[in-house]
Amino acid sequence: MLGLQDFSEKWLPTYIKRGLNVLFCGINPGRVSATKGYHYANPANLFWRGLYEGGLTPYQLQPEETAQLLDYGYGITDLVARPTRSSGDLTQDDFAQGAADFVRMVQTYQPRLVCFNGVTAFRHATGKQKGPIALGLQDDLFFGTREWPGCHLFVIPSTSGANANYTREERLAMFGELYEVLRHKGLLADSAMGSE
Repeated sequence: MLGLQDFSEKWLPTYIKRGLNVLFCGINPGRVSATKGYHYANPANLFWRGLYEGGLTPYQLQPEETAQLLDYGYGITDLVARPTRSSGDLTQDDFAQGAADFVRMVQTYQPRLVCFNGVTAFRHATGKQKGPIALGLQDDLFFGTREWPGCHLFVIPSTSGANANYTREERLAMFGELYEVLRHKGLLADSAMGSE
């Protein structure tokens, strides 16, 4: 019989390719997602519902359909690959290494926008540890290099069922705001909008 700690050895794949419209970045996989092998597999998590209700996918994808995000111009990853029961179990070393790896990946694949699922992931990826963080589209471009100007950043409150700082409605509404930003910037794939 598998021990309960064994989920911590099951790391999730990153779905990414060059030039994505949006790269979604969570903080790290939880127990349910790591056990099932798919991002946001816990039924209490609002991520997949938010994508659909916000207009970003033509129907509500199941976690098992994660790879289809690439068809819509989206990718998905986590700032820290190591699964834990709670993000509170992550160490400063986890965050430092995760942020360094994440920035390298973004500079390599050059998505047009990164959407952070949670303020904590945004803080560690950008080094903005102090002060309030406004949700939504951030000012300026981030992670640029000499050859690449960088990408836009958008922050949504964590879609985790454990997030008690925002209501379900507030968290779902942020996906609609993301849709409007993408529409305004011309970053919505036709396939994401269904048969409109």
